[in-house]
Amino acid sequence: MFPFSFVQENMTKYSFNRRRQKTSPALTLCLFVFAAGDHPYECEFCGSCFRDESTLKGHKRIHTGEKPYECNGCGKKFSLKHQLETHYRVHTGEKPFECKLCHQRSRDYSAMIKHLRTHNGASPYQCTICLEYCPSLSAMQKHMKAHKPEDIPPDWRIEKTYLYLCYV
Repeated sequence: MFPFSFVQENMTKYSFNRRRQKTSPALTLCLFVFAAGDHPYECEFCGSCFRDESTLKGHKRIHTGEKPYECNGCGKKFSLKHQLETHYRVHTGEKPFECKLCHQRSRDYSAMIKHLRTHNGASPYQCTICLEYCPSLSAMQKHMKAHKPEDIPPDWRIEKTYLYLCYV
């Protein structure tokens, strides 16, 4: 990816990790290659790195306080477009997330995940093959790899493991 001489010359610039804590030379090299290669856009305020410029731009709003997205209904402002879209459901009454266990509905994903945990701590994902629960989507994906391919029905989709329905 980078010539070793380039890395050696520039390592002193990366003697701190993203939280500005001192780090070892080996970890510094790892962070440098990671930041410069896969995530070349670095936040000037906190050092976090991002894959593309638009994601960095949205992240910087945390530091600057910029809120360019305004609700037509009440004037409330948001730093990210999806926050405005979720907020707008307050005015429309739309609740696109539905619990499969009790049919309670919610305006946003995070509230639904929080609700699911009220069912005796139920994890929000359940394997349709062995009925095991998983606490996150990535855990469910990893769990599914443990099943033999012939045990997985041909019409199976990851969405079937969700303990909630989404109508968006």
